Amino acid sequence: MSFGRATSQLERLALASHRPSFLKLPLFDTRNGSFSFLVTSQVCSRKFSTSLPVTLPDLPVQAQRRVPHQKLAFVRAHIHDALDSLDESLPERHPLREDQVLRVLDVLASSARPRDLALIEKVLANFTSLCGLPVAAEVHSHIIRGLLNQGNPQTLLNWLVQMRQKPGNIQPYLQHWHMFLEYCADMGHVKIIRTALSKMAHSGCPPNNRTFKIFFRAMFNSGASVKDFYGAFDNIEKYTFWYDEDIANMLYDGFVKLNQTQQANEVKEEFNRRFLKRVIKESPRLVEWEESLALEVERRGMVEAVKLCRSLQEDGYKVHHRTLSILLRRSHDISDLKYAEEALDLKPSAFHWSIIIANAIRAGNLSSALSSYGQFRATGLPLSAPLLQPLISGLCNAANSSCSDDLLDQALKLYHELACSFPPVDPNAPPRPENLDFMRERSVGPDAYMYGTLLRAMGSAVDVQKYSKVAISLLSAMEARAIPHTPVILASLIVIAMRCSSSVDEALEAYRRLARQKNIPRITAWDYQWILDTLSKLTFGEDRSLPPIWHYFEIVKDMRLSGLAVTPTIYAQLLKHLAQLAPDVPEAMKDRLAACVRRVHDHLTLDPTITPNISLWNQLMDSYQRVGLFAEAYRVWEMLLVSENFDHASVSIILDACGFANAWPLAQKVYTRLSERSFLLNQGNWHSYVECMCRVGRLNDAVKAVCLQMGQGQKDVAPNVDTIQVLLAFATRANQQDEVLYRIQRYLPDLWETLPSNLEGIIIKPN
Repeated sequence: MSFGRATSQLERLALASHRPSFLKLPLFDTRNGSFSFLVTSQVCSRKFSTSLPVTLPDLPVQAQRRVPHQKLAFVRAHIHDALDSLDESLPERHPLREDQVLRVLDVLASSARPRDLALIEKVLANFTSLCGLPVAAEVHSHIIRGLLNQGNPQTLLNWLVQMRQKPGNIQPYLQHWHMFLEYCADMGHVKIIRTALSKMAHSGCPPNNRTFKIFFRAMFNSGASVKDFYGAFDNIEKYTFWYDEDIANMLYDGFVKLNQTQQANEVKEEFNRRFLKRVIKESPRLVEWEESLALEVERRGMVEAVKLCRSLQEDGYKVHHRTLSILLRRSHDISDLKYAEEALDLKPSAFHWSIIIANAIRAGNLSSALSSYGQFRATGLPLSAPLLQPLISGLCNAANSSCSDDLLDQALKLYHELACSFPPVDPNAPPRPENLDFMRERSVGPDAYMYGTLLRAMGSAVDVQKYSKVAISLLSAMEARAIPHTPVILASLIVIAMRCSSSVDEALEAYRRLARQKNIPRITAWDYQWILDTLSKLTFGEDRSLPPIWHYFEIVKDMRLSGLAVTPTIYAQLLKHLAQLAPDVPEAMKDRLAACVRRVHDHLTLDPTITPNISLWNQLMDSYQRVGLFAEAYRVWEMLLVSENFDHASVSIILDACGFANAWPLAQKVYTRLSERSFLLNQGNWHSYVECMCRVGRLNDAVKAVCLQMGQGQKDVAPNVDTIQVLLAFATRANQQDEVLYRIQRYLPDLWETLPSNLEGIIIKPN
């Protein structure tokens, strides 16, 4: 749905709808159990079955409807009551049972609105206090089932990717991924599955043969062609995969059922040609043993997995280097490597060290990874790209968020160590034998992925001029090694060339020259986003000129013509940059800046391929209010409110806008309509509301709201030091700070005791 069609549809909905306010819901009562409606016959088993695959409930072809609004409001109100009833002084008191909390999570996940996803995070953060148990993998399984019921695969993929950062720090198991992939296969979402495969590998939970069976089933459900299957073979060659005759037969039978016998033979022959060399000659019993070891490592850790391994040895299992790889799949500390080495009496190879280093990088512990690398060098084992690539990636990623290029220089030093160990060879010479251990088939020397990582980091370097020369030397090395360009490498060269230009026109010409050559890799959506973001932020000398809108959308047009979908982020990042320019823009340029925001909005309205998400709506609303176009900002808010497609950020933005526009009646209207929807303000919303009252000259109302309303029934949004700072910032302008401080001391004595004697230069408690 285009932006313009979405706008008109929401306006019609606004005229047609009438939403009554909800009845006040009873508060939670621990004596009579107001949560009886949450009782469910299902009890969390807190474990996965090791014998049966995860089964999904029957899912329709179309996504199911969301939870009815009244039921959802009821659940929200009751879980908020339970959260508010928590008392840190009584840790043994748990207001809910585990099955009740899981039922709440089911309902909230089946809604999947932004506010409900945020509430899920809050429940997880307080899970132990609510029911007395820790967050376990099965808790996330409930959430995943609810999200599957809601039917948005992107929301669920985001949840899986971010699970490790959520309360409980649970890394998704293969079962979690397979639940998601089975659903995508039923729907024929092949692109989502391709993305998920790379996310799985990056998260330390690489896909296995069952994963690829799901992938191929999805392709058949989507009506994929023979060419598409060959492309899929290219894709899975990068992962751990061994030949499976069942998969070969599945591919053949799939085309036979479509009455395409010739294609069936072709696809099976191509599959055999590529993967027959990967046959595992061991017995099926060995595969079963190793799968049980992998599951034990995921569920219980290294020590218990070693115990299981010893038990399996009594049944005839013989440990080997692949056993060590399985045991280390979740480890990121050298102590685990040494423990497994001693327990199994196996000498680790460079590949096993690479697992430890890669896992440390995934866990965000760069210093530990560098320490492990130092210990690895002391062993005398040979270097390889799989070992150094995680380190180089970690250093380059850290360099992108640093204000110096030291980490990038360190990454280049590691690259040169590897390049010296593996100098370029004659392309006609026989290939060097490599022990791939059924893992990703990649060179042991520098490869395209490593060059892409380094060049991307150079594109974001502080001193891009310095690294433009280094980039040329890397291109020469690639040519000597006969390494082809990839989309990442091409995009990096474009960004480096644009940043080294002396004008916007020169930067655009550099893009045209590099991006429109013949026989070059296709630029990806992510790389287009990077190129466009770079163009919008180019500055030359001291002149902070406005982003070149027409140049920007010329590249967007190229993106669309290449067959890529233009995502909301493409528009949001430009709007965000325009909003950031607003505070410092010269007076003579303010009208031009406002016109730029309108022009972006025009492009958005005329783009039939995009459906704005909440982040884009919020950014448009914020950009309008920052450039002084309050009426347009409020119009966006009205549409969000009617569609109930808003979040806490939306509320803060519109309240800020009302304050700066001196539109108190509209701010009151916003607050009233949110109350009618039982929408609970978070602390940021309250601060925006208080600041809005102060800006429109209603300091007395602001103080009253802070002292009597804010935090009532919501302990986590009670006034704090930041709230007092907002009040005092405006009170001092009216010389009313003494009156404000007196009322805070009287009505908020607990907060008063925590305030410093001096706050931002204002004496609060004279000595």
